Amino acid sequence: MTDSPESAFSHQHVVNNGKRDLTLDELAATQPGLDRLMAELGPRMHRLYFAGKAGNWPLAGYFFRSVVKQLSLCAFSRPKYADAITSYLIVECETVRLAIKDADAAAFEASYATMVQRANGYHDEFAKPYLHWVCPATPPDDLDFTAGLSTPEQTRRTTAG
Repeated sequence: MTDSPESAFSHQHVVNNGKRDLTLDELAATQPGLDRLMAELGPRMHRLYFAGKAGNWPLAGYFFRSVVKQLSLCAFSRPKYADAITSYLIVECETVRLAIKDADAAAFEASYATMVQRANGYHDEFAKPYLHWVCPATPPDDLDFTAGLSTPEQTRRTTAG
């Protein structure tokens, strides 16, 4: 006995999130849009900047990886932007990664500025010129950007100007 085309389409997969049963369509509707994903990206970018500015390269690397992971999720969830985000990861983000790897403060500052400028350019290209990104003038006060810098010289270097 073969299933009719109608019966093949009438089957619903149901998952349980621990609170209720959901169809896959209902589960998909709960996934964040790009606006929410980008709102999560901003604080990571700011922490990346201040970690690099402090010369805390392990912390900068940690936040860099978090930024890349979040941007990759953005590209996956919104295919319309996948090519632009992939290009951004390959070009602008890569120069930041290399500056972190080399512990090069000047290269980090320059590549981070370029990364922000290009992100704002993408916002313009995708008809959102009202979304322009700036880094706050002061670091967030909920994170010690010198944590993990063990030697007195590393601590002096990161707290000086």
